[in-house]
Amino acid sequence: MTNQTPQNEQTQREWADLQRDLDTLGEQLGSLRDHTTAIGETLVADLEARYQDVRNRTLSFHNAAESQVDELRKRALEQAAQTQSTLVETSMKSAEKAKDTARQVWENSQPLRHGAQEVGQGLVRAWSEIATSFGKAAEKIQAERAKSPAREESQTPS
Repeated sequence: MTNQTPQNEQTQREWADLQRDLDTLGEQLGSLRDHTTAIGETLVADLEARYQDVRNRTLSFHNAAESQVDELRKRALEQAAQTQSTLVETSMKSAEKAKDTARQVWENSQPLRHGAQEVGQGLVRAWSEIATSFGKAAEKIQAERAKSPAREESQTPS
């Protein structure tokens, strides 16, 4: 992977340092073989065998650790994918549920809208009737006023 975390990079550097140290130790043991007459061949062979054992165990440990990290990474990716698909599915269900609820509210409010429309039309008719009644009352009052001065003139003594 090219996107490594700082901790992963640090681990890789430490692993590279360990590998370099092991290689250096191997080279030193190889040069030590040249001096076997002074030290003794058995001691050098024993040191080389232990070196190979340590090297093999470190490689084995490193490979096991890498495979565990890879397995954990795979599981994390699978879980993330499952979580994402669950969230998408849940949000789609929620959106559908919200749409159904909105449709029900719209349908349930239809009688209220119809009733409000009838009330509005009734108010228009009532105001029209009131305006007509006021018009008739005003005409009647004007007619009575027009008759009133004529009556007052005929009833006044001269």
